[in-house]
Formats: sequence, structure tokens, C-alpha cells
Amino acid sequence: MRKRVGISSSALGIAAAILVSAPIFVYGQSSSGTAPSSSKAAAKTAGKTSANPAAKTQSWVAPRMADGHPDFSGYWNNLTFTPLERPAKYGNREFLTDDEMKAVFKSGVKGSFDPGAQGSEDRYGGELFNPDSVDYDATTYGLSPWQNGIQPNSRTSLVVDPPDGKIPPLTAEAKARLATRTTPGGGFPYVVDDHHGGAVVHADRAKDLGQNTSCVTQSGGPPLIPAEYNSGLFIAQNPSYMLIETEQGSEFRIIPLDGHPHVSSNIHQWHGDSRGHWEGDTLVVETTNLRPDHTYRNGDFTTQKITETFRRINAQSIEYKFTIDDPSTWTRPWSAIAPLNASTGPLFEYDCSENNNDAVNILAGARASEKKAAAEEKPISQK
Repeated sequence: MRKRVGISSSALGIAAAILVSAPIFVYGQSSSGTAPSSSKAAAKTAGKTSANPAAKTQSWVAPRMADGHPDFSGYWNNLTFTPLERPAKYGNREFLTDDEMKAVFKSGVKGSFDPGAQGSEDRYGGELFNPDSVDYDATTYGLSPWQNGIQPNSRTSLVVDPPDGKIPPLTAEAKARLATRTTPGGGFPYVVDDHHGGAVVHADRAKDLGQNTSCVTQSGGPPLIPAEYNSGLFIAQNPSYMLIETEQGSEFRIIPLDGHPHVSSNIHQWHGDSRGHWEGDTLVVETTNLRPDHTYRNGDFTTQKITETFRRINAQSIEYKFTIDDPSTWTRPWSAIAPLNASTGPLFEYDCSENNNDAVNILAGARASEKKAAAEEKPISQK
């Protein structure tokens, strides 16, 4: 498996030291947080957690920077059992009842603690803990949700707009791109794996495997989407800049907050070009200039704009919302809210490219399939 945790990194300390005058600690231990030590303990935590974040704000005062704006600095985690799109059984209901929230959390924790308990549509990570999956047993490596400090979420889906909790339909143009398995700039961002040994693989050359599979870039955002595991985040901030590191991939974004204009429209970067501004106590970050071969959900780099908002709710949580506006890909803009919960750092470096054999094995497998088909006189094409 290509994804693994490696030795600690000082890269973040170097980057953050440039941005923030306060001292930054060097990595040296896991960021597992204050997670319960068993599935029963974690489920018990759900019973004590209020579905209303405002209940914790009575005696809490938001930390602020020298310029008076809220300070988001610290370690966070965006793990969740909440699916991106709303399951049909909830209809147009945006929030779970307290009992439903506890049940979803208990079911998710049980699935992460006991990999044999599968099948719930609410299960975090989809197939990650499926015993029939080609992935390894995440609990062996301390990667399951309960080992990483997951917290209950009262929402029925991360998508909050449209009100039905569903991603809007694709445009005709986007459907045509999907039919040819290409993004506007060519290529495909990752191998489409069904986690049961099958895949739709376009593998004529290593570049065809995409940035995720080849470990070039994975979860640095935008948007900040919960990963199957290693969903830790580190934020360092001063009045002029915000730095965000994502644990999966050990990727960094440096976001100017001081009015810097966007770079030229002909410059495209892995994480786009982000610029932040304040609307009251809410930080708004707008990102354009995405790469043709690295847009969110295979969008159109010429039209995709991603807007993120960060708002402190209490000492333990940030409300993180993102809006995708890409008229060439979806019939309307859509928005989602993902939880950012306080965690205990620091983060380990996420080693992906080191000792990585995926590209070699996938390409070799594609060539073997072609030889087998040729021997059986069956047509096959990776084109």
C-alpha cells in the first residue's frame, strides 16, 4: 500500500517560522488527539456531546491576533461519519435528532473498531474498513476514526446547498468530459478503484494515473475534504498570512490575508491561487487559477472558483464551509459544511512517494491484461 506514515518532519517548522512570530514546535509524536481508547468509550463520548455548538460558547472568548481578527492557529481534524451527500432516508431534513446522531456515531465507531461490522451507508470512509477491500486493515496502523479523535456531527450530509443535500447535476459539457474520462486539460486525477479489486484504469503511461495515485498531490485543498484517514490539519496564522498543512500528503497552502491581488490568469498551481479577506469575524478565502489536470471533482479549470469560509464556533471547533462555483461542470453552485475539531499535535510527515510501487504495478498490470487479451484474441485498449 502506498500510503503510510513516516518519520517526523521539520518542514512545517521552517515554513511556519517564516509566517508567524510565535515559536513553532518541531514534530516528534503522533497527532492522534484525545480519542477514546475503545469503541464503547468513544460511543459514550457521543452521548455527552451536544448537537448545538453554541452551548459551549457561554464562557469562551475567541482568541484574536494583534489586528483584532480571530486566530485559527492550532491543530485540527476534519474526520466525520457524515456522508458528503444526504442519504435518501432523511429526505430534506438537514439535522439528525439527538438519538439519530448518537446512533450514527456509535455505528461508525463500531465499524472503525471492529472491521467486521460493515454495511451502513453512514459509515465513514465507505469501503476503508470493509474486510473484502483491497485496502489494509486501518486499525492495525492506528488510522481508524476512533483512534483519531472523531466527534459526532448533527448534520445529515456535508452538502447544505442545494437544500436536498445533493450535489447538483452535471452539465452536458461535463458529462461529455466524463464519458471520455478526461478533464479539460487532459488526463485523469486518480485511478477509479471500487475497493474490491476492480478499477477503471487508464494506464498507458505513469502520468495517466493522476496526481493522487502517484502521490504528487492529494488532500491539500481547496476544498478541505475529510480523507479516509490521516485527516489532521495544522493552521499557523498572523495578520498577513494563513498557512494550512494537511496531514495526508503533508501538503501546504499559504494564503495572503493582506490584500495581495491574484496572480496572472495564465499561472496555474496545484492548490490554485488563494486570497483571503475578512467579513466581520469570518475569514473568506477565494481560490482560482487551478491547474488543468488538478481541479476539484474533475471540474473545468477555466471556470472553477472555490470559496471557503472559516468561523470559530467555540474552543473546540471551527465551522468550515466551501462553495463550488463551476458553471461548466455543475448546473448551479453548491456548498458543504465540514467540521474542524480541535486535535492534539504535532503531525507526522505523511510518506507517500517513498517506497511507492503503485505506478510500476498498475502499469505492469495493464500491460499484462493487454497481453492476456491478445493471446485470447479479445480486443482491449487502455486508450
